[in-house]
Amino acid sequence: MSVLERLWKDRMDIYRWTEKVEGGITKQEKVLKYENVKCHYSKGRLVDTGEDGVPTLITSHTLFCGPDVDLQEGDEVVVTQRNGKQVTLTVGEGFPYSSHQEFSVKREDTA
Repeated sequence: MSVLERLWKDRMDIYRWTEKVEGGITKQEKVLKYENVKCHYSKGRLVDTGEDGVPTLITSHTLFCGPDVDLQEGDEVVVTQRNGKQVTLTVGEGFPYSSHQEFSVKREDTA
């Protein structure tokens, strides 16, 4: 366990899409791969992507997890935050470091 993991209070369940054949028809099925994995969900910062003098703000979300966690681009995770609130995220590009991994994520329940 890394030093950072000791500070993380959030937990996540990791779901991965797999192919399932039923009666000669191939379907995509979401399967729970791992549950109750320590992580840290950060709503990060606002990114100014404006052009031509018109500002457009996009919120950046990041998910931190341990270096040995099997998390892949396209996975869906359900993060249970320390206050009990659950957030559903789709995993994007990952950045591995020696002590942890960082993934850009997209919220599915943003209203």
